Amino acid sequence: MLKQNSRLILAVALVAATVLIAGGVAVASNTGFKINKPLSVTLGGFPNIGNNWTSLPYFHPYPNGQSLCQQLALRSTPPQATLSKLDPVTGIQTPGALCGPAAAGFTWAAGQGVLIRNTAGAGAPTSAIMVGSHNPSTTLTLPASGAGNIGNMWFAVPYHTTAVNGQDLCNSIGLVSTGAIGTRGSLLRANAATGASTPGICGSTASTIVLQLGEAIRLRQPAPGAPIMFNPAHF
Repeated sequence: MLKQNSRLILAVALVAATVLIAGGVAVASNTGFKINKPLSVTLGGFPNIGNNWTSLPYFHPYPNGQSLCQQLALRSTPPQATLSKLDPVTGIQTPGALCGPAAAGFTWAAGQGVLIRNTAGAGAPTSAIMVGSHNPSTTLTLPASGAGNIGNMWFAVPYHTTAVNGQDLCNSIGLVSTGAIGTRGSLLRANAATGASTPGICGSTASTIVLQLGEAIRLRQPAPGAPIMFNPAHF
């Protein structure tokens, strides 16, 4: 049984009760969500502060980067906020798309986390309203790991996930949690406010990663191994 966390459950219950503004009535497992997500801003000399690994609902009203920047009120004038994504198959991280017209070509797949680098400056938001709903039919594929970032997935954790910590994700996704440490799956959480990252090994330290509503988590499975196909668990 998953470890219960009253604050997370309360947060999920509150957002699950909210009707999606742009998507109709919330029904069954395709519930509408509306949350006020904290957005940390950059701080000079600390390269990872202000990097917000963001989980968006699998259905959302943000067709591209420009609309996401606009609706989250991210800076579109210098110093602009930027958006990034990571392809787990190739390991290539798309360079940050500057908020503004150039971001119109930036898109991402359902279940893929987006890194929002929230640059400091006049008008930079410290939080943003995000809305959407879940697509319970979405199936994701985590490739086997390879050199560099190959096999690293920025996973958009569903807003009504049944997982509370990283080990819960290991279990529900099917990441290896036994055997030698080097043969197990791993996760990583980035703290946008401090710039620190918390690594976790499935079956060992993954439970120390506490999931935060609206945050994406990096997944990685060991090599060699076959790709893992999974349907993200949710209430």
